[in-house]
Amino acid sequence: MSLPVYPPSPVAPPPALVVDGQYQFGTYDGPIPIINPLDVGGTDQRFHPLRRANRNMRLKEWEAFQLGDDDWFVLGAVYNAKALGLIQVIAVNKHAGTLTRWQVKMPPPTLSVARGLLGSSSRGRVADFRVEVGNHLDRGRLDVDAHHPGKRDLPSMGLHVTGRCGPDEAAHLVVVHPFSADRALYSHKVMLPMAGNLVIGGDHVGFAEDRGFAILDDHHGDYPRPMRYDWVTAARRNAAGVVEGFNLTHNQILDPAQFNENAIWIGDQLHRLPPVTVERPQGPWGKWLIRDTSGAVDITFTPTVRSTMHVGPGKVLAEYYAPYGWYEGAIEAEHASLNVDGMFGVGEQKRITL
Repeated sequence: MSLPVYPPSPVAPPPALVVDGQYQFGTYDGPIPIINPLDVGGTDQRFHPLRRANRNMRLKEWEAFQLGDDDWFVLGAVYNAKALGLIQVIAVNKHAGTLTRWQVKMPPPTLSVARGLLGSSSRGRVADFRVEVGNHLDRGRLDVDAHHPGKRDLPSMGLHVTGRCGPDEAAHLVVVHPFSADRALYSHKVMLPMAGNLVIGGDHVGFAEDRGFAILDDHHGDYPRPMRYDWVTAARRNAAGVVEGFNLTHNQILDPAQFNENAIWIGDQLHRLPPVTVERPQGPWGKWLIRDTSGAVDITFTPTVRSTMHVGPGKVLAEYYAPYGWYEGAIEAEHASLNVDGMFGVGEQKRITL
């Protein structure tokens, strides 16, 4: 194996995602104040409205969260694929291997995905089912609220948690990475301590101040078609109560040695990693092997809870596998390492032509 080559550390963010009509490609250590993907190409008034509308229809936009503690892992999202919208909360009992899903598809104009995380919110509501993420990163705070009244064999659900992401509590990974000169992936990820409550039916789940964690994923991508990527993530509180976790992605970005989202978090420190590949020799429900060419990343994901969402005959419009399960192995960054044995998280294998 070759020696690992690590990407440079994130730098201070630009004033906006797009400046003078150009994406500000790079990897940053804090929020970008203005998220303006529709301004790519400048402001030629003859074609400006049509160009903006076309670019907006191509954007895949969502704000997602993962959160939990030693016993539970919860995923939720406000998702706008432009062809359809979706709100969801999925609660997984790690040890029982059970999954409860509250989800509804909706017309895209009826939900809102924030563009920027400084005093904003992402939210969607259908009847009495609502999901809202309150972004107050300028105040070092993230709020997640969701409610479902239940129906038939689906229990009611109430979720209210608050995460802390002050300068000494969390590290930010903000990427503006190129699919081409004028098409980019913007993503803002942060792992942070969290406390709050989840109620499922008559059962109360409390996320204690010293054991709860959360992962924020704000995402706006002008993806090629079809859109494809592999993604795995997990987080936990270690014995000292420090949040630690990882994010690993194999996607369609140009020059992944320079531009990738691969990193480990340990408290308020973030460490970047080389590009990785994901292999599934036994298919999406067998073991996943996540590695780089140097051996810096060598982990295995074993799914224990299945989750899918396919669209169209023969999965022609969307093929999506998102199992939950356990990780083992080790990740070696340039100045830190993370043993992932016993970490629980999620993986995604996604192909979408919608």
